[in-house]
Amino acid sequence: MAHFFFDVGKNESGSSTGTVAEADFGTTGESSVIAGHQGGALGFPAAATRNTTRISGNDPVDISIASALASYPTTGPGAPPAAVTIVDSTDWQSGVAAASLSALPVGAPILLAPSGTLSTAGADALAQLNPLGSPDTNSHRVFTVGAVAPPSGYEVERIDGASAAEIAAGVASQRAELVDGPPAAFVVVSTNSPEFATPAATWAARSGDVVLFTDKDEVPKATLDVLKDKSNKDVPIYVLGPSDVISSKAVKQLDKAGSTVERVGGDDAPTASVELVRFSSGLFGWNLNEPGHGYTLARADRPMDVVATTSLSTNGTWPALLLTDSAGELPQVIEDYLLDVKPGYTSDPTSAIFSHVWIIGDESLISVDQQARVDDAVELAPVDTLSEG
Repeated sequence: MAHFFFDVGKNESGSSTGTVAEADFGTTGESSVIAGHQGGALGFPAAATRNTTRISGNDPVDISIASALASYPTTGPGAPPAAVTIVDSTDWQSGVAAASLSALPVGAPILLAPSGTLSTAGADALAQLNPLGSPDTNSHRVFTVGAVAPPSGYEVERIDGASAAEIAAGVASQRAELVDGPPAAFVVVSTNSPEFATPAATWAARSGDVVLFTDKDEVPKATLDVLKDKSNKDVPIYVLGPSDVISSKAVKQLDKAGSTVERVGGDDAPTASVELVRFSSGLFGWNLNEPGHGYTLARADRPMDVVATTSLSTNGTWPALLLTDSAGELPQVIEDYLLDVKPGYTSDPTSAIFSHVWIIGDESLISVDQQARVDDAVELAPVDTLSEG
């Protein structure tokens, strides 16, 4: 029988014990520092562990190709995806906005284009994915978002604008046309703080909610126009990030223009990512507060890595984004969260549920030691062993 044991890594008062860096589970009963083995055969354990899989590399373009092919591995007539979205490899704002096109029913994964033009490897990946269009894409095979050159041999549906807010408004209009209606929610993020904006991309790829942009104190006209549209009058608005990123002044403008406004905060990027992973309000938010889920772990200071992997969140384990701010150290807030939802079992581990984490980037970006700590935190464990702490 599977059993879920909550609040591991917290003391009786509910606060963190702060000792998760040491292994609590071992055959000798002695704690030891959690670290990863180095330089194993065939690239292991960096390539994969019991509960993690690494998309290695330090080029977001390559990471986007790997993610798209991992998300859509099958070939043949009618095999998904029906369309592909192309974004410039340095334009994180367009990438975050474009993520809602990755969500079903459109299902158009993102490929990144260096200097706005697909690389040879990207063109090869597009040919392998072989998008043929569908009624859900209005027969479009390729969407381009932002300043991107159309790939050779494809007619494209282009979405562009003079600013990030205008491009996001264009994506909102395109998706509304494709799905014949408004989104379930609008997610408003900072134009200038990618570390607080990128969690919206992963959620948009999962949900189809539309991402819009704001400056700290002033909401751009393009964003307000979307919210004021009568077809969107009942769509709730969620603001991501603390008040020093999106101020209360901007929130008041959003509230005046549209429906209800609610903030999902967090003083730093790792904390903010956990806040959204835990959050739930109506249909909005991951609400991952029980064991047995998928996650991606990416660097907070590399927004294009997050954009590159949004396709992973459209199928498979539907992973939610967790952000780390260090190559070597897993943030305590991330480790505490993973321990809090650690899966367990009483008698039969094969009937239990499991968690899985994609590690995004090579070992220079996220070390094997950090990967090992993630693996240990989400490893299925006997309830009796867990109960001893």
